[in-house]
Amino acid sequence: MNLKMHILNIYNCENRKICCQIFESGSSNVVLIIASAMGVKQSFYQGFSEFAEENGISVITFDYSGIGNSLNGKIKYNKDFLISWGNRDLEAVIKYSIEKFPNHKKVVLGHSIGGQLIGLAPSSVDLDKIILMSAQSGFWGFWKGFNKVKMFLNWHLLFPILTYFIGYMPSKKFSKMESLPKNVAEEWAKWCRNPNYLFDYISEDKTFFNKIECDITSVSFDDDFFAPKKSVDWLSGKFQNAELKRKHLFPSDFNVSKIGHFDALKSDFKNSIWKFLLEEIKK
Repeated sequence: MNLKMHILNIYNCENRKICCQIFESGSSNVVLIIASAMGVKQSFYQGFSEFAEENGISVITFDYSGIGNSLNGKIKYNKDFLISWGNRDLEAVIKYSIEKFPNHKKVVLGHSIGGQLIGLAPSSVDLDKIILMSAQSGFWGFWKGFNKVKMFLNWHLLFPILTYFIGYMPSKKFSKMESLPKNVAEEWAKWCRNPNYLFDYISEDKTFFNKIECDITSVSFDDDFFAPKKSVDWLSGKFQNAELKRKHLFPSDFNVSKIGHFDALKSDFKNSIWKFLLEEIKK
């Protein structure tokens, strides 16, 4: 274990345990919170977190309720909702970072759904910088050709049927995601069936996208199946009052054949994309 990394449990407003890992840099004046992608455990981000810590950035990672070390008991009996991952779990971590690091620059890197959840956390308005990585709308209409059919069937048939009969979404059996609590899976599928995504299900006074005014860098990758460029553009546009910088990158920019949805945060890109992210976090 990294001697500068320690595990901490904090509790959201429902007194649900949120398991965090803190990579604390002694020379840091920046604290970075990583909001994970859907069904991705915080351990996936450890390599990048250690890299950031070695370069003078303190990092907090965490597992959402019902995922990884924040799962208490059997997933079949977990009652968490997707919206609570943003307005309770991420919110609790942001508030903790404000209290623990009062004089630090506060940054959140939201990967995929983590970027969506930023707009549901009330304390996101107090952030100094946001990095959106492959953060998108999941509405199936943003995909093209046969991929559009696949996504339509995913949200209209696969998710509803499996969660109904099994009692949770057993995504760990056939994907890179951890299995998802029933309410999380059903809520996500509902959002992804709607062209206006989550915005038709959450009242405007409980969303904070247009209240955030800090600098935002939104990054997407041309070969990312899970985040087509138009879906990323759509979500980025919801941060209407932020200073937005939009970057759409190609594998050829880094002399590689693929990047996709996850590889940018793997050590293969330590000397390229990781350095780019580091610069954006510190700006």
